[in-house]
Amino acid sequence: MPDESSQSADLAEYDKSWEQRNPEIVREITIEEYKPVGTLVIALIYLVIIVVMWIFMYFIEFGGNAPSIID
Repeated sequence: MPDESSQSADLAEYDKSWEQRNPEIVREITIEEYKPVGTLVIALIYLVIIVVMWIFMYFIEFGGNAPSIID
């Protein structure tokens, strides 16, 4: 059974960040590896929302040849 000093050392090691636990490892991401797919997905979702809102408002405003929703 492990003693308490090794358990507290394990907990102290667990509280450290990855960079603190591995100071000798440096990882640089090159431009070929950098793929911001999540940002592109969010931008495309935003674009789709804007286009759908524009189409909806177009048909609300001009679909019945009325100047507004209230006739």
